[in-house]
Amino acid sequence: MNRTRQLAEAVAGISFDALGEPEIEAVRRLLLDHIGVAAAGSVTDSAAAFRRTMGRFAHDESAALPVIGAGGTAAAVPAAMANAVAGHSIEYDDVHNSSSSHPGVVMYPAAMAATALAGGDERDLVRSVVIGFEVMCRAGRAADPAAHYARHFHPTGTIGALGAAAAAAAALGLDAAGFNSAIGIAATMASGSMEFLRDGAWTKRLHPALAARNGVEAGLLAADGYVGTDDGICGERGFLAAYSDAPEPERLMEGWGQWPLEVVSTSIKRHTCCRYNQGAIDALLAIRSAHGLGADDVESVVIGIPSIAVDIVAEPAASKRRPASVVDAQFSLAFGAAAALLWGRAGLSEYDEARLDDPAALALMDRVTYEVDPAIDRDFPDKWRAWARVTTTGGDTHTQRVDDPKGDPGNPFTDDECREKFDDLASAVYSTEARAGIAEHALSIGAPGSWKALQDSLT
Repeated sequence: MNRTRQLAEAVAGISFDALGEPEIEAVRRLLLDHIGVAAAGSVTDSAAAFRRTMGRFAHDESAALPVIGAGGTAAAVPAAMANAVAGHSIEYDDVHNSSSSHPGVVMYPAAMAATALAGGDERDLVRSVVIGFEVMCRAGRAADPAAHYARHFHPTGTIGALGAAAAAAAALGLDAAGFNSAIGIAATMASGSMEFLRDGAWTKRLHPALAARNGVEAGLLAADGYVGTDDGICGERGFLAAYSDAPEPERLMEGWGQWPLEVVSTSIKRHTCCRYNQGAIDALLAIRSAHGLGADDVESVVIGIPSIAVDIVAEPAASKRRPASVVDAQFSLAFGAAAALLWGRAGLSEYDEARLDDPAALALMDRVTYEVDPAIDRDFPDKWRAWARVTTTGGDTHTQRVDDPKGDPGNPFTDDECREKFDDLASAVYSTEARAGIAEHALSIGAPGSWKALQDSLT
């Protein structure tokens, strides 16, 4: 059974007109979120470093895209890569639970680049994004995120290339055979390691950019007749066999034909840190608010997490309690807990170099421990549950469970909350007037003229 070909044929048949309101609304909200996160990320050192280099890349100059936050345009593929780096530089971009990945930061840049190269319109862009999400998320679920992580791969980088190839194939107008070839080519280009956890490097921030570029180039190769593997995802020596010790190839087509599509199952983050910390921070904020706790009131904190999260955010405990960089802090359960209890939020201003040596935060981090909860493991990755237990210096114990962290499909952002997050982030580089225009065009993407209007508003 050639499951990759099955998936290629299935997604190639998705038309813009077949998309329902849930898919269109999800594309619009996630687009606004992507732009806001990329705008704030554009001022980071990692985003600036990438922009200094992108001019050295040789790409088709006939198609250009806005470089978010930079006030100009560049060739479509380098611009897309710059936007992907910026969008992943503050750990605030969207998340798809069952694939344990960040699809938007790959798919929007890839779809925008391919749409620009193909001379497409807003309908082509929306269709491309939806199809890219579908392939990326299904491939990630089939890889089994826990097994994929156990091989030290970062899903956003690896499965992102597969989704980006499908997005490019859609924008370029390929048929099902072209989709399959593009995915097969991308399967041999997929990359992204978790080594950044050891030293706080910027490499993770590059992963979605590489995935977007590789996917677009795979689509262009397929469009020009280059032949990719026929079962690139599920073949005997294909992606799943190479990247996972416990693949579940039957999940690639699981539930096909049931709507809504995967883009609707994607979360918007509330906190500026790793997804594995989001539920715990929500729980601690709820305890802090309900009981009026201050940092001095806290004797100890225990957080319930899935086993997959241990070596990502909890161990080695000594270094997680003493993050040496913002990247380290973003992947520290202890720092996220301290931020929630000490400052009452875990946003950009908390994940700042100046906060890492805060004496009160250091003292709180030393009082944070974790437990691997088998009940949480049973529901992972479809649900990313968490709980927190705080014991006070007065001997009281307060426990809070979070089944759906804020921003998840089961506890979504409202339109006002989406706009508030965007305004907060994009204010770093866009005026009030510019933000109003960007939001208007992003939240109407798919309507006639919206793609050109959005590009104009970003430059």
